[in-house]
Amino acid sequence: MSAANTPSVWTFAGNAKDIQALLAGSARDLPRPALLCLDRREAATLLGTAALNNPEAVTQAAARLRAAVSEAVVITGDEADYADTPQASGWLELPDGAAPPLTVPGADAVFTASAAAALAQGFVAMEAIILARMATADALRQQALTGLLQPRPDFAGLSSNLPHFSLPRPTTVSGFAALSDPDLGLYAVVDSAAWVTRVVAAGVRTVQLRIKDAEGEQHRAMVRKEIRQSIRAATAAGAQLFINDHWQLAIEEGAYGVHLGQEDLHVADLAAIKQAGLRLGISTHAYWEVCRAWALRPSYIACGPIHPTQAKAMPWIPQGNNNLAYWCALLPLPVVGIAGMDVARTEQAARAGAAGVAVISAITAAASPETAIAQLQEAVLRGRASPPVTAPLFPKPTLSLTPSPTV
Repeated sequence: MSAANTPSVWTFAGNAKDIQALLAGSARDLPRPALLCLDRREAATLLGTAALNNPEAVTQAAARLRAAVSEAVVITGDEADYADTPQASGWLELPDGAAPPLTVPGADAVFTASAAAALAQGFVAMEAIILARMATADALRQQALTGLLQPRPDFAGLSSNLPHFSLPRPTTVSGFAALSDPDLGLYAVVDSAAWVTRVVAAGVRTVQLRIKDAEGEQHRAMVRKEIRQSIRAATAAGAQLFINDHWQLAIEEGAYGVHLGQEDLHVADLAAIKQAGLRLGISTHAYWEVCRAWALRPSYIACGPIHPTQAKAMPWIPQGNNNLAYWCALLPLPVVGIAGMDVARTEQAARAGAAGVAVISAITAAASPETAIAQLQEAVLRGRASPPVTAPLFPKPTLSLTPSPTV
């Protein structure tokens, strides 16, 4: 990317006058930066407000700055950073105060340079902020060890640098029950108890019941019956069964586990799921979604779409096996690869280190699902017996630089 086309990052030290002009409405023709990086003191100074000493003040300041100055804003703090971007908004923090604060001299420069480098590589603002947080955390640790405030080349591959990202509805819940068998293998995703019964009879030992478009009360009895029958079939076969979305009924029926998408995390009673002892799997598509899942410490994390899929419409760029290898190396939890899987791609996903490979149409649309299951299971075994895919230092971007809905 040429310098002329590189997304700009503004700071208080370098751009205070331009920021003030935009806030005052006196520079309407001034190009807006891709990202504005400030600490709390700098944000308060520019806005002429009292010190930003509470979360509400920080979020309000970020909203004002984003509306007037920049496409995306991050306000850094000693314990947590607040990001307001077109992709997502929320708080980023390292677990248990895992790194010194960004007020260490020079840390802000590392943060800004790392964010600019990520934007130049095609990452959207929210991902650039996360990578900047990871780089700065690593640089601060290295300074404590070597005296040099510089991140290691592999900083983005270390889970100790991976921040937590808050949910829209705050929660302190974390640490769900571990899988009975973390070797998930072939993971069949089906839409009825009849299919659950069929795939476990064919040897599948990880299965998800995914009944869509059945949220209303008029469907409750039907869904409950399907869940109950699926639990019976999976239990008899010794399979790990996850109920997609319908977490209340899963709790009531004593299911083994539930699988939630990002939108479900906003509304599900995570405390009730944990208290009931259910295992939890979470879908992710990008850095900030991985960081949200990581904060919850679920039983497994699903990453996708690895390949193009017709299962659902999504804005995400298919990630490919290198990204899957990256997530598998980064996360100290079982990782499931999902989307567009066939026999060849299942083998590749297993080589990338996936604990499970989620498959839908390659089973349910097959002329002989039982034959397809046998072939897919053989592909998993071949992949695991083959030389592993080397994880890259960085993943490739998972969302284009065009605006996306805030979540």
